[in-house]
Amino acid sequence: MQGRVLRVPRPLLWSMAMAAMLLLLTGSFARAYRAGLEAMAAGLLAGRTIFIDPGHGGPDPGSVGGQGTLEKDVVLSIALMLRNYLTEAGAVVHMSRTEDMDLSGMDAGPLAERKRRDLLARVDMINNSGADILVSIHANAIGSPRWSGGQTFYHPESPPASRLLAEAIQRELVHITGQTDRAVNHHIDHIVLRRARMPAATVEVGFLSNPQEERLLMGRSYQERVAWAIFVGIGRYFAQVQEPAAPGSPGE
Repeated sequence: MQGRVLRVPRPLLWSMAMAAMLLLLTGSFARAYRAGLEAMAAGLLAGRTIFIDPGHGGPDPGSVGGQGTLEKDVVLSIALMLRNYLTEAGAVVHMSRTEDMDLSGMDAGPLAERKRRDLLARVDMINNSGADILVSIHANAIGSPRWSGGQTFYHPESPPASRLLAEAIQRELVHITGQTDRAVNHHIDHIVLRRARMPAATVEVGFLSNPQEERLLMGRSYQERVAWAIFVGIGRYFAQVQEPAAPGSPGE
């Protein structure tokens, strides 16, 4: 009698993988499991083109934490880690910057004008990249130190799948970092989200104005965890958008 190959539906495979990650992330099998998840993600991400936009840079530091941590440095570090995860899974990755610089093309001049030109240059680069999705990475800061937690945003004028992308990433930020219980939000006016022609999301990785979260975001191990959460969220997004409709679903 010939054995039958058991085909597990992709959503179930992904759920099983996520459950395993929660159990193994801090255990001795974490490294082996991570390699296995990367192999699975390769089937979802191979050949995909992803644009990563680390916010700010050059003369624009972005938010500044109480200990002097600069948003532009934190988000670039996380973005480079994310790029590595994605390329290892077979994706093509474009980035607006890979070093501490802006895209204004100006060597001097008013910071406001440099920021304006920088943002417009990012939009052009993003829309000319042929990317399937855009992920912009930022860090938050407000006047009070009480607020904390990473949060993912989409713009209501972006392509409809932007919300799905934001929700997929936020779910993994909650599960993998263990530092946030926030939900996705569309109350944002980032020009790169508003003008992007592909599904787009902004990940605010945490609050530099919160002393505990600033310390976390300064550390490489937590930056890796955040980058890994975004990576898994991107994989989850592509698993959802390429999954065929279930029998009996609307449109059949």
